[in-house]
Amino acid sequence: MRNALRLLALAILAVAISCSRQQGPSPAEQAQRRLSLDEVRRLRQTRDFFTLRDRLALARDTTSIAALYARGVVEHGMNHPGESNEALARLRQAGGISDSLLADAWELTMSNDLRLGDYAHGATIADSLLSGRFALDSLRELDARNTRRIFHALAGVPPTTATSRGASLVTLVNGDIPVMVGDSARAYGFDTGANLSVLMRSEAAALGLRVIPAGIDVGSSTSHRVTADLAVAPRLRIGAMEFQNVVFLVLDDAMLTFPGGFRIPGIIGFPVIERMGEIRLTGRKSLAVPATVPVRPQANLALDELTLLTPAQWEGRPLLCRLDTGAGSTEIYDRFYRKYQSAIDASTTTAQRRIGGAGGVQVLSVRVVPRARLAVGDTTVTLKSLDVVTESLVRDEKENYLDCNLGHDVFDQFAELVVNFRDMAVLLQ
Repeated sequence: MRNALRLLALAILAVAISCSRQQGPSPAEQAQRRLSLDEVRRLRQTRDFFTLRDRLALARDTTSIAALYARGVVEHGMNHPGESNEALARLRQAGGISDSLLADAWELTMSNDLRLGDYAHGATIADSLLSGRFALDSLRELDARNTRRIFHALAGVPPTTATSRGASLVTLVNGDIPVMVGDSARAYGFDTGANLSVLMRSEAAALGLRVIPAGIDVGSSTSHRVTADLAVAPRLRIGAMEFQNVVFLVLDDAMLTFPGGFRIPGIIGFPVIERMGEIRLTGRKSLAVPATVPVRPQANLALDELTLLTPAQWEGRPLLCRLDTGAGSTEIYDRFYRKYQSAIDASTTTAQRRIGGAGGVQVLSVRVVPRARLAVGDTTVTLKSLDVVTESLVRDEKENYLDCNLGHDVFDQFAELVVNFRDMAVLLQ
């Protein structure tokens, strides 16, 4: 009898547990899961696509303004520009949203259109954003006008496309990638940190490309104002891959010429690299691109407009880093320095660094870490020295969200750097 009563009690308990599970989350749990517009805005401002992705999945909300906005931001960050535009269109149609939120939706849509090569739609969006309705600050207005110049200059140009005859294995030449632009053999920089591919003006002329006047303000690492025009290469080949309608920024030769006579005639930037699907870099020696893009579960890569971002850690402190195959060395930025200034100052020395960019050379004050361990992806790397920049390099402090820039001193310690653009994953192996 006792055993029978015990079994009956266990059965009643199991039914009670089952019923409680079917009742769903409690009101307190629902409130904790719920996304607020302020939370989405905060995570958007800090480019924390990873936390916002997880919060959106937890909330299970698909219809509120906060959820539509979050979906637009997350799909943008996870390299799904078409899906992002769909969510942002639903957000705009929802009604009752503030002008500031609408303006950000327009800006995200413009960025998606640039990625998709939908220049006509992007021009329409840019015209709406710059109609005078929105109170944009000077730098946001400058960015919008620059992007509008790109859209209007490329009106009628088809989007960049890529085809492949199979897997590619390309030997780099002093770190540069061999390319065929039309029938001309060249070797250009290979730079995931370049938002667009770049050519010297004399190089564009030598290739027979038509330069499209655009007057785009590309910014600078110095105080000089630098403008660029555009050119479109109908055909560009790398290994077994062929790209059509490749857009290049065209800069005056002086902007890409540095002390000692060093010149950068051209750079293959993010829009071309992303269309490879997955890249595997062996230091500065070779580039491999598989015929079929494999599935990668790491989900540790995101995009802010055309900038690759990945999380890292230094001494247990989180970093949001740019993934930059065009950088020789890794740098920590002033945003991180300001958070931990006393600890960094106590264990570092001061130095001056000369950095070059379009427009000239700038001297920066840095703190030098004699030995630093960084956790990137699922591995750890030790650097003999690490520069911490102590002053801001951005024009708008509201856009000062990066903690570091990852360069080849990290990548080259491993046999292979793998960047997968379909599943947005980065591996060092």
